[in-house]
Amino acid sequence: MKVKPVLFSALAVALLFSACNQKAKNAKAYHDNLLHSVQVVIDSSLEYGDAVQSHEKDRMFKSQQQYSSLVDRTIAKINADGSFEDDTLLKHYSLELLGFYRTTLDSDFTPFLKTVSDSAFTEQQTFAADSLYAHLTMTENNYWERFDWAEKQFSKKYELSKLEK
Repeated sequence: MKVKPVLFSALAVALLFSACNQKAKNAKAYHDNLLHSVQVVIDSSLEYGDAVQSHEKDRMFKSQQQYSSLVDRTIAKINADGSFEDDTLLKHYSLELLGFYRTTLDSDFTPFLKTVSDSAFTEQQTFAADSLYAHLTMTENNYWERFDWAEKQFSKKYELSKLEK
C-alpha cells in the first residue's frame, strides 16, 4: 500500500510541472503576439520618417494616414488582448510606446501638415519637418528603452528563455 502515496506524489509533481509549463507556453504566446504587433509599428516609423523627409505634402499626408491607422489598430488590438493573467507590465509599456506615437502624430505632425499649402515644402517647412522628425526619433528612444525593459522583465518572470531550448 505504500506504492499509492508514492504514485500519487509522482502524479502530483507531473501535473504541477505540466501546469507550470503550460503557463510558460501561454506567457510566451502572449509575449510573442504583443511583441510582433508593437514591432510592426516601430518598423513602420522608419517608413513614416522617409515620407516626412521627402518634403512632399501628398506623400507625407498619405503616409501619416496609414501610420496613424496602424497605431490605432495596434492600440485597439493590445487593449482587446488584455493583459497576461493579472500581469499588466508588458501591456502597459506597449501602450505607453504606442501612445507616444499617437500623441506625436496628433500634436506635432497633424498641425504641421495643415500649414503646408503647396505640394512641396518651403525652406521653412522643410526645416520644421526635419526638426519634428528629429525630435520624434530622439524621444522615441526613451520609450523603446522602457518597452525593452518591460519585455525583458516579462521574459525573465515567466522564464521564456527555457522554452527556447
